[in-house]
Amino acid sequence: MAPEIYRFLEAASPWLILWSFAFTLIHSVRIVHHLSRGGGKIPDNAPLTELAGLPLTVLQSVAFGMACYYADWLSMLLFLWWGPGFIAVVLLLVIARLRGRRIDWAPYRFVISYACKIYYLAYMAAFFAHDAPGMMFVFSVWIINDQVEKAFLSLDADRTRRTFHDRWIFRIGYPAGLLIPIFFEATPLRAFSIGYGLASLGLWLAGLTYVARRGEFFNVPDDSSLLRNMVYFGKLREDGVVPVGQEKEAPTIG
Repeated sequence: MAPEIYRFLEAASPWLILWSFAFTLIHSVRIVHHLSRGGGKIPDNAPLTELAGLPLTVLQSVAFGMACYYADWLSMLLFLWWGPGFIAVVLLLVIARLRGRRIDWAPYRFVISYACKIYYLAYMAAFFAHDAPGMMFVFSVWIINDQVEKAFLSLDADRTRRTFHDRWIFRIGYPAGLLIPIFFEATPLRAFSIGYGLASLGLWLAGLTYVARRGEFFNVPDDSSLLRNMVYFGKLREDGVVPVGQEKEAPTIG
């Protein structure tokens, strides 16, 4: 694997850490404002969620291009899924929307779900092998930041809840990644990252406690428009969530 690719990504990791931190502040303000008004469940803010991960997606596409330049087939495969693959899905959704159609992801939900899981492990292994603790921390804080928002604002335990359903025990490594700056001296912005990681871990645990106390921990999300809920799409349809008002929806692709 071309080391130049991973040196490039590691050099960009301080900016990605600060980018995630900015969204942690934004989410914190939203959470405090929301709780001060009584809490409750509000719809997911998809644009804000995607914006938080946008630089990471762009860099993965750049890394894919670098892998092509260096003829690094293994890295090309590694960055294909969440780089050009993500962009291809966005384009597919835009085309479907312009044609007034819907994409039925249900038949492919388990393949896509486990591909995401396996790719995450592959990323962590590659970054570890190339001495890139900054990127390992970036992925961890990005995921947990998202989970904090879902817990406090949408009363959704999300990935933690899914662990009890699919038994993907590797998810315990997601929050553990927040401790990387403590054990890896080469982590960029190490002092800041240690504090940020520990604060994020505390927010995540507080969010799960909040969801559990509201009796929502094991509740399956009812928003079938979010692809993160893909693994539940079959159940959502069986439970009658999608059929509500379906006669007004565009036809489904697939």
